[in-house]
Amino acid sequence: MTSMRVLYLLLLCLPLFGQNAAQQTNLDRRIERQVRAYTGVPPDAQVTLGKRAASQWPGYDKLPVTLEGNGTRKTLEFLVAQDGSKLLYLTEIDLSEDPYARNMRKIDISGRPFRGMENAAVTVVVYDDFQCPFCSRMYATLFNEVMTNYRDRVKIVMKDFPILDAHPWAMRAAVDSGCLAQQDLAAYWVFSDYVHTHQQEMSAKTKSGADLPAMDALAVDTGQKRGLKTDALQACLTRQDQSKVEASMQEAKALGVSATPTMFVNGQEVEGILTVETLRLVLDRALNEAASAKAGQ
Repeated sequence: MTSMRVLYLLLLCLPLFGQNAAQQTNLDRRIERQVRAYTGVPPDAQVTLGKRAASQWPGYDKLPVTLEGNGTRKTLEFLVAQDGSKLLYLTEIDLSEDPYARNMRKIDISGRPFRGMENAAVTVVVYDDFQCPFCSRMYATLFNEVMTNYRDRVKIVMKDFPILDAHPWAMRAAVDSGCLAQQDLAAYWVFSDYVHTHQQEMSAKTKSGADLPAMDALAVDTGQKRGLKTDALQACLTRQDQSKVEASMQEAKALGVSATPTMFVNGQEVEGILTVETLRLVLDRALNEAASAKAGQ
């Protein structure tokens, strides 16, 4: 069984039948404007109208529209009335599949740093940017609340999603944190806690996105305090292998993530900063749903 949401984007267009090239261009322009307004793509995004084809809906043709911008590309399928009067966007929802479970299947949390109960009923996956001020605020709210009131029921897993064009040292911090995590997950948390709570200090020390000795120095100092193998840590820091961070970024983009912080609470996407009250509501609902699902097995 499916449920279908229909969004009507009204177009004041001339009839398609017998129209000339100028009329077609005018119609395409109106369609593009409606698509931009509806999707909210950035102003510099490219919108490309595809070739129309027959559809199962009488009086409408299928019209693929491709959106490209900020390194992402996706194609949406619209329906355009053959008389040029309406543009429809249909979303078919498969009720036989749990969308939250589908999201969790796409997320790889193996080997990732976590806090809380390992086999918790609720898993919170956070796509994070070390330099993002909103991430810093959400980080404090999340860990203070979860570690105080939910630590025996909730697990928090951190994943990387540095916003490269806005945050020049975020990638370096993500890679350095990974070097620490390879040897000691506790060292990761020491580093992560410090960077998230001292962003301004790190920004003052780190002036360039290409040369970041302050970030590496912090990682080395953290490793020494935790008794890590210095040579192995230094080799990792020097190598600056970004592949794992880039894989995390691609995974996030496949899930539709475009901003930080973005969390998935047992698969439910939650974007932005939450108040303590809203965070509790989200966690409590996820815990209740997990308990109900277990009881129904």
